[in-house]
Amino acid sequence: MADLKQLEPWLVPYAKYLYSIGKYYDPLLVVTSGFRSSTKQAKLYAKWLSGESKIPAAPPGRSLHGYGLAFDLARIGKDPFTDPLLAWLGQVWTSWGGRYGGQADPVHFQVSM
Repeated sequence: MADLKQLEPWLVPYAKYLYSIGKYYDPLLVVTSGFRSSTKQAKLYAKWLSGESKIPAAPPGRSLHGYGLAFDLARIGKDPFTDPLLAWLGQVWTSWGGRYGGQADPVHFQVSM
């Protein structure tokens, strides 16, 4: 299980707070990714390119995960593309000034750049 502690220190409290809001509504909400190494990013990118994953991934060096500026959330057993909780958390996140992956990448939460 990934955690939020490896994000940029200033981002951690915001990410944890959003996560705690989601956990309140569903204890099966999990952090699926926080900071990622370039090796891990390359593997996810290859899986996406090959069609093994529906969740998009950027090439290494182009993902904010590699800089500790993005994290992914999902609910166990729920399709993220139809998950109303993720969509609502995305609205909350954007109201705080962040960027949400939306329908194209419903698990993805990042800082605005």
